Amino acid sequence: MVESFTPEEVAVLIRARQIQREKGLPGDVTISGICTAAGISRKTGYEWLEKGFEATLQRQKALEETLVRLKSEHEKLKENFDQVSFENRGRKLAWEIHGVDELLGSKKNTWVRKEKKKQ
Repeated sequence: MVESFTPEEVAVLIRARQIQREKGLPGDVTISGICTAAGISRKTGYEWLEKGFEATLQRQKALEETLVRLKSEHEKLKENFDQVSFENRGRKLAWEIHGVDELLGSKKNTWVRKEKKKQ
């Protein structure tokens, strides 16, 4: 019995099968047959395969590093938000306790325009 496949392996196999159908290759095509159809040697085919996997691994590694960095930044932003939110609640409470809104509402406009006297 075949050992279980990872989701990535299943995806690669399905995509390979789709490409085989699109290019008109038979279902039982060999690696040599694929390379011949592409106009390259088997050795070149294996080199391309290795480069493709290396590039995929590098992209995956870069994405994982980005994910770790973004998670770290997200945690810092959450902490900052919690701190600012706490401070804002304190300010609002202080304004209510000291009646700052009422005081500001009761203040008259101190800006008085000086109109020029018409002669």
